[in-house]
Amino acid sequence: MPALDIAQIRAEAAELVRLYGDPETFAAAAKDFFQAHSAPSYRQSPVVSIHAPLKSYDTPLPVLRALVNAVRKVATVNDSHTLLVAARLWADPIREQRRLAVELLGLVVAVRPDEAYELMTRWLNTLDDLELIGLLATQVGGPWLTGDLYGRLEQVRQWVNSPHKHQRQFGVMALAPLAKRRSSGDTTAVLEVMTGVMRESDVEVRKSVAHVIRELSANGPGEAARFLSAWADTIDKNTNWIVRHALEKLDTDTRAQITAILRGQGGPHP
Repeated sequence: MPALDIAQIRAEAAELVRLYGDPETFAAAAKDFFQAHSAPSYRQSPVVSIHAPLKSYDTPLPVLRALVNAVRKVATVNDSHTLLVAARLWADPIREQRRLAVELLGLVVAVRPDEAYELMTRWLNTLDDLELIGLLATQVGGPWLTGDLYGRLEQVRQWVNSPHKHQRQFGVMALAPLAKRRSSGDTTAVLEVMTGVMRESDVEVRKSVAHVIRELSANGPGEAARFLSAWADTIDKNTNWIVRHALEKLDTDTRAQITAILRGQGGPHP
């Protein structure tokens, strides 16, 4: 594929803004835009899917970002209309269209939380693609949660405790943006929700659990250390894996103490 002409791509993206008023026309133009800057393929996340694979144009991320940036202002100002555009884009079984739909929904979730929640859950219920699950969780689920943490945390707990691994994955990743908050109470509340997946058997969900705890430990090292210490005294191999891979951002002494507990050589962390 030839080198990207970013200036040309931005100019084309700016032209698409004129079509934003009609969801159908905009969706068709966006599809042409992505196709013009890519090589079509069929690609799925590395999990067994019960759905037909999404078509992908393998459009480079800068192309998608150019379009998101071009429509950002009009999408944010016209928040109710953006919900319609996002829904129309998602209807196309094309990865780039759905990525754009998620990005647009993320722009208005703060001002349209109820409508965004409805769309988000509708999409989630039929989604088994790890890439899109992660994007939906971080761009929409996380901001939706942070808008009313203690009022919405119970819903996230239901996702985390779901028998369906893709909903568990979504619930865990929706907690990731909370790592930026510096409140120890918030960190403790989020870690408590993670209790439901500390014995997670699915490898992808398990990786996400360790990642989120690791990120939370950056601003809440004491809370994360206490949480991991409590789980380190285990014979469960999945719990052991999560604890070991969640230690990275803790200080050297704390990592050593928790590792000793994992090996049966130490008592609980003070």
